[in-house]
Amino acid sequence: MKNRTTPGAQIAMYAVLIFLAALWLFPIGLAVYKSVQVGGWGNYDAVLTSETFDYWRAIGNSFLMAGSASILIMIVASLAGFAFSKLRFRGRKLLYSLLLGCLAVPIAAVVTPLFFSVNSVGLRDSYLGVIIPLAAFNSLMMLLIMKNHFDSIPDEIIEAASLDGAGLFRTFVRILLPLSGPTLATVGTLSFVYSWNEFLLPNLLLRSAEKFPVTQAISLLEFDRMSLEQISQLYAGLILMTIPSLIVYLVAQRYLQAGVTAGAVKS
Repeated sequence: MKNRTTPGAQIAMYAVLIFLAALWLFPIGLAVYKSVQVGGWGNYDAVLTSETFDYWRAIGNSFLMAGSASILIMIVASLAGFAFSKLRFRGRKLLYSLLLGCLAVPIAAVVTPLFFSVNSVGLRDSYLGVIIPLAAFNSLMMLLIMKNHFDSIPDEIIEAASLDGAGLFRTFVRILLPLSGPTLATVGTLSFVYSWNEFLLPNLLLRSAEKFPVTQAISLLEFDRMSLEQISQLYAGLILMTIPSLIVYLVAQRYLQAGVTAGAVKS
């Protein structure tokens, strides 16, 4: 017997969804309005042609760091998720619990040891010095997603591959990874967006302006005074800063629901 939603419940559900959508869209709409309030759409041209803020270089830096970090996260999270889900070794549950416990530790709590560690190995003010911490801090949540996905794959598939002579790594690469497309797309998309929006790590580890990502490079917009027109130009820069990550998210949106819910029903 199918469950039928009553009209009152549907109205309440849509009311909540509309409220949440308005709550998220209001700041974006306000920022767009402020960006053209004084000076119109010419504010965007002023930002793109600014002498102190190289938008396209900043975009390239962000793509390099966020893209590299997301690829590294997909590799680490998929391998670790497979190991914690399908391999049996001593201390597996304890180690997994300890790793998930690290999710409760904010980045701000470890900035001092992180700074000295990166500086001591000579990676400060380098792309790699930002990419590695980005991957490290974002891998744990993605590990949780990947493990839940692998939990939903029957062990019989691995046993059948083993009977056919396939080793663990070959089974992982040839069989499990092709079954993990939507989940990997989710991990890659979320990792990219999180890394793109990161401000603290680049601000802590980068000094050269030519290496700044967009979240940090926006500070290079120099104004002689904060007039209403210049405030509108600052809003325009913020809007331009979010467009690439928004495009990536929208393109991969159809994979997100399938990937996030992977493992919700276990075989």
